Amino acid sequence: MNYTLVYLKTANVNLVKDMGMIPYKLHKLYNYNSVVACYKNGEYPYLEDEVKGLKLDFVEKKTGNLALDGALYIFKNAKEIDILQIFHVTLYSLIYAYVYKFLNPKGKIYHKLDCSHLLVERIEGLSSIEKHFVNKFFNRSDLISVEQEALYPKLKELLPKQAHKIVRIPNGVDFDFFRRKGLFYNYSAKENIILNVARVGAEEKNTPLVLEAFAKIWDKGEDKWILKLVGPIEESFKGYIEDYFSRYPHLKDKVIFTGEIKDREKLYEEYRKAKIFTLTSQFESVAFAFIEAAAFGNVIVSTDVGIVREIVTEENGNIVPVGNLEELSKALLKQMNSLDLEHKSKKTYDICLKKYDWNKIVKDLFKYLNE
Repeated sequence: MNYTLVYLKTANVNLVKDMGMIPYKLHKLYNYNSVVACYKNGEYPYLEDEVKGLKLDFVEKKTGNLALDGALYIFKNAKEIDILQIFHVTLYSLIYAYVYKFLNPKGKIYHKLDCSHLLVERIEGLSSIEKHFVNKFFNRSDLISVEQEALYPKLKELLPKQAHKIVRIPNGVDFDFFRRKGLFYNYSAKENIILNVARVGAEEKNTPLVLEAFAKIWDKGEDKWILKLVGPIEESFKGYIEDYFSRYPHLKDKVIFTGEIKDREKLYEEYRKAKIFTLTSQFESVAFAFIEAAAFGNVIVSTDVGIVREIVTEENGNIVPVGNLEELSKALLKQMNSLDLEHKSKKTYDICLKKYDWNKIVKDLFKYLNE
């Protein structure tokens, strides 16, 4: 089975996300001849280990236009592609679908929407004529998937003519990779660390919220805790950090900024050591960090964004209102002093293992593709 994903912007980092993992797992588990067609966007070291066996087919950048260059690639290769995977609801994905189906009407299109609530809102605002054209576009697709649990029933309701082909395929993590690298979940290896992984100081991430919350509660816990912030630091935020430590000089050895950690194994080690993961964003489309945190049994305390409600319940973490310093402080302190933190950690890990293991996700996808 020749399976080709056309996503011209694919870089090395994308190979360990859905762009690479879906075709890779279809190759690994079901012996698909999996190819990602893209521009040559740098080097691709993950091909040697993380997604070994996945092939890249570099698309010539004749025009630099995603729609035109991608369509030309499909025009040349359509008849050799059994399943074409496309992303997003964009002009280029529309053109890819039309060109492929014109040249290979018996071939299948798997359309991964990779969407947020914004797509739902846009479809809700369409006129009947506009919805007619959206349906004509989706008519080309044989399988359409949405990532978020909350959006799945809404899209089926908004697009009743397509409802029979809309399925839920979430993003996940590769537990096989963790096992190969010895990155096993082990609560006894954890330390009293509250972990935040984000672009530090980016406006939507609301980093001041977690910093001010920690300043309120750092000495109220029964044990000593540290706050560790992993991620690139916005230049404009460095002044805030200086001011923070001038206001709270006693926190200099308790609040640690690591900067960006590009090495995946080192980043996963940070998740593995942490007991609590916190995200204080004002908004997120998915927030993949929730899945990574859950994969290592982090008890999650977060604002109500992204897919947090798919993972966190009252039994294993806390969801607090966006921007609410008081509620965040109370929730973090509650978990810091929790007597059953290990139980909550194990529950979070089990949820991730059940819902976000790429092997299980792609097993479902394989079934849908072959129905």
